[in-house]
Amino acid sequence: ERQLFFRQQWRDPDVLLINPIEWFDVGGVTKSEKNIIRRLTLNSSDVVKPLNLCPPPEDVHISNVAKYPCFDLICGSCDGMICYYNDYNRICVVNPTTRWSRSVPLARFQAVYVDMLRRNSWKGEDYSSTTTWDLGLGKDKFTNTYKLVWLYNSFELGLENVTTCEVFDFSTTNTWRYVTAAPCRIVYYKTPLYFDGSLHWFTDDYIMETKILSFDLHTEKFRVIAKAPFVEATYKQIIMCNLNNRLCVSQKKWPRQEIWSLDKSDMTWEKIYSLDLPTNSHWFSPDCVARVIPCVIPLMVIKDNNALLLFDARGDHPSLVIYDPELKSYDLYFTLDYRSHILLRTAISCTQSLISIV
Repeated sequence: ERQLFFRQQWRDPDVLLINPIEWFDVGGVTKSEKNIIRRLTLNSSDVVKPLNLCPPPEDVHISNVAKYPCFDLICGSCDGMICYYNDYNRICVVNPTTRWSRSVPLARFQAVYVDMLRRNSWKGEDYSSTTTWDLGLGKDKFTNTYKLVWLYNSFELGLENVTTCEVFDFSTTNTWRYVTAAPCRIVYYKTPLYFDGSLHWFTDDYIMETKILSFDLHTEKFRVIAKAPFVEATYKQIIMCNLNNRLCVSQKKWPRQEIWSLDKSDMTWEKIYSLDLPTNSHWFSPDCVARVIPCVIPLMVIKDNNALLLFDARGDHPSLVIYDPELKSYDLYFTLDYRSHILLRTAISCTQSLISIV
């Protein structure tokens, strides 16, 4: 924990480019690798002159998996750990630095999901076009207990209540349990943000304003902490992030994307960036593709020069880009030199740690 504290205070987090599957050509034959991470560790010289070199691939070690499945969803990071999972048969927490991993029993939701598919008894829209659940990894900051929280809208699964919530507590029995769920629906395909002892989601009220829903990992209670500084965006072109240790939200209205920071002292929003995204480059994409993060990902504010690091998973040539807020200019850090699935690739900031969950 001391090592983690030191890195959080004095070093920028790493950037992890996460690709559940990559393709490459060998002698004219296309081959693939699954569960690949590419790690970028920043230092002062990097941000002065971009290197334009894509990091090499690292294979993710996942315990107790006879055949590596293609994990299609990723939880955001918590204390250097991330969680790979899919909707139906796998959950695994991984520390990419130490290569430690731990498989987790299936949530009850996953059994319900598989049963719904088999019986073709999905409610509302077709299951292939609508996802109503999000898994989050976080830590109770009072007991230092790590927990997984799976929150899902109930209607599509034929369940009662507005939402259903399951919690897996790593310090207790090796099972999932139900807790009192949220009183409002959540926006789908938005990985919840872990910040300051809580997990956070966007609410989905359709006509009503979008709000920030928080789940306290100590009390295991939900509450709405703030209204978002925007109304509901078309195609849900919104995202939540942690910049300079503050909860931030962002909305894209091509070619502009704005970022607000929440002041916890009075729960008000401050606009901290108004990005005019270059329209004449392949770095950013105006289009919205189903199941893909629908706006540029703000990864971090670099400590040395306050530059903002950005990644667009949907660009024609997905790239890591540095934005200088003083010059209002964009510099290419590097472009991905491999092929990955547009629906699956993402990038997250993640502080290196030696932590594992016993």
